[in-house]
Amino acid sequence: MDPHTAALADARPGQRWTVRHRLTDGSATDVVGWLDLLTPAFLHVGTPDGAVHVVERSRVVAARRAPAALGGPSPSRVSPEDLQHRTVPGWVALHEPLGEWTLRAGGGFTGRANSCHAVGDPGMPLDRAADRIVAYAAANAITPRAQTIAGSGEEAGLRALGWTDTDIPTDVLAARLSDLLTGRDRDPRVTVTANLAVEWWRAYHESRPNNADPALLRMILDGPPPRAFTGVADPDGDGLLSIGRGHLSGDWLGVASVWTRPAHRQQGWATAAIVSLGHWGARRGARYGYLQVDAANSGALTAYARLGFTRHHGYVYLTPGG
Repeated sequence: MDPHTAALADARPGQRWTVRHRLTDGSATDVVGWLDLLTPAFLHVGTPDGAVHVVERSRVVAARRAPAALGGPSPSRVSPEDLQHRTVPGWVALHEPLGEWTLRAGGGFTGRANSCHAVGDPGMPLDRAADRIVAYAAANAITPRAQTIAGSGEEAGLRALGWTDTDIPTDVLAARLSDLLTGRDRDPRVTVTANLAVEWWRAYHESRPNNADPALLRMILDGPPPRAFTGVADPDGDGLLSIGRGHLSGDWLGVASVWTRPAHRQQGWATAAIVSLGHWGARRGARYGYLQVDAANSGALTAYARLGFTRHHGYVYLTPGG
């Protein structure tokens, strides 16, 4: 077996590899990316910038399997404030800035879309910022609510003004994608699409029945790209049996809306959705993934821990007292 053939004997489409090959001038260069196509004569290697490098097998000097995602320091090195600001575009309908804060309204559907993201400097005294939250909520017919990082100065300041807890706290879990995806190839039965399809929309309503304004709900789910939707077709032809949603903000992938029909649970579909979104994000330069989970949902926390997710920080929702 030729050396260039032997080096790639175990290669499969979708895997990330480092391929060293000779150029026409005799020098050698490396390309690191995902194998999109393997033929007896050529390799097509895709890179995060969207380019596809065509490499002749006869020019391959060496090749080795690379981690499925770019590496990086522990996600714990990223501050809660930085990560929180990255989460905002992934789940938002109507919104406007308040300094570094973001006022949000989504017809009352979910706390994240219907609260002020109170992280950072609002650009005005805290009591005035609190009044702005109340006024914005009234203008959009929602309950005034602030989302603050647990233990933050913003939380302490609002509590000093009489604001109190309204919901169960939320844990934000994080993992390095290179750790999550090691040994976990994408399941070909899971489709990943960039657009919100009718079948996905129906499955989401099945997972979370609601009376939300469809236009506002679509703004949240089909928000600013890059985002992706996973689906697994029901073998009985009844729509999708499992779904998931991902949103990319810088090098962070947010995972949400993971759901499986009750009759198909405990079969690995939730993991398959998360892994598929992880591979999708990694192809676009993501290094980390995060999930936002009800702190009282011990089952979900345990399941995500098995995938390597650990608690990064928590946040709480506050509303005006009295």
